[in-house]
Amino acid sequence: MKTSLKRTAGLTAAAAALLVAGTAASASAAAPAPRAVPRCHTSGLTASLHADPNQAGVGNFGENLALTNTSHQTCTVYGYPGLGLQNAKHGVLSIKVNWGSTYFAADPGRHTVTLKPGQSAWADLAWNAPYGVKSVTPSYLEVTPPDETTFRTIGFTPGPINDGSLNVTALAAKPPVG
Repeated sequence: MKTSLKRTAGLTAAAAALLVAGTAASASAAAPAPRAVPRCHTSGLTASLHADPNQAGVGNFGENLALTNTSHQTCTVYGYPGLGLQNAKHGVLSIKVNWGSTYFAADPGRHTVTLKPGQSAWADLAWNAPYGVKSVTPSYLEVTPPDETTFRTIGFTPGPINDGSLNVTALAAKPPVG
């Protein structure tokens, strides 16, 4: 009799454990997973340049580049903006883009920046005045948000740029300079 009571008690405890485990598993399966914040798309962003008098020295020039969330939802950006240059007739100019620190700002490195509606992500954009024989003179800047294939075009008339070379930091939550 003692053996059957022990066996019955053991089976009852095992059944209760399975029931509790099953209930916990179904409860966690029923809870909605947290929604990931979507990445920002070009259609929900504007691009703008912000002059800074502190970004000029020894033939180096720069401005703060902002990508502003104009959508009605929070979104994220991660990494570096893509850049291109156009002439006055919107013809594409040959350029080189260098990701990393500029003459004016240290590169914060790639990281996720969360933008609520109206908030901006910032990068430092810098270039050199011509000192060689090769330069380009842009009228427009193409700005492509990270992981996007379309760009925003904004006016950009800094004069000639040495070797058609632009330097840009990764996007961050605050302006890098100024």
